[in-house]
Amino acid sequence: MGDISTVIYYTSNREEPEFEAKIQKRLLESIGDMPLISVSQKPIDFGYNVCVGDVGVSNQNVFRQLQIGAMYAETPFIISAEADCFYPPEYFKYAPDDEDMCYRYSHVWMLYATRHYPKGVYQRKRYSECAQMVGRKHYIKVLNERLKDRNWWNAEIEHGKSVPTMWPSRAWKWFNGEHAVINIKTKNGMHYRTGLIDAVPPIEDINYWGSAPKLWEEMGQE
Repeated sequence: MGDISTVIYYTSNREEPEFEAKIQKRLLESIGDMPLISVSQKPIDFGYNVCVGDVGVSNQNVFRQLQIGAMYAETPFIISAEADCFYPPEYFKYAPDDEDMCYRYSHVWMLYATRHYPKGVYQRKRYSECAQMVGRKHYIKVLNERLKDRNWWNAEIEHGKSVPTMWPSRAWKWFNGEHAVINIKTKNGMHYRTGLIDAVPPIEDINYWGSAPKLWEEMGQE
């Protein structure tokens, strides 16, 4: 996959440094020799780094950082890697066939503890920008169209209908693998709530990643 896809790692640098270092270590183990571009708000030594400065945390800024990463990439596809996610190697090995399409990984689970959700279990997530692969030129085009009436950066977190959307409902294809992407929600994350599949009950253990309480403890969360 290294010849057709570039990994775009994006971060606002709000997570604890020790936490994000563990995320980065696992990511390097999973991607092998694939091209890696990091787009950050503080300089980091991680792949080819593009530092955009302290522009603030918002959904729009996430998309802008991905857009910048796509502009620097040279491969036909880009694949997302977020600063609070663990990715299995197979996530990066998918070979899409349509550069004008978004592909989302269907096997994404949340691990987090806030006042809204219990600690120590995995919960099934509907979908996420943190686990997707898109044709590079197509993504740049879509981002330009969707954000054309906005300033480049937005320092305020959006909620509800003010959150910019990139794709109409289900306007993507799914790809899947045996092992899950784990999205770890900490107190430093952008939103406390996220879309879950309520019909799927929480689980305490998941193949490849193991026990939820153990993984939470390994990441230094309380």
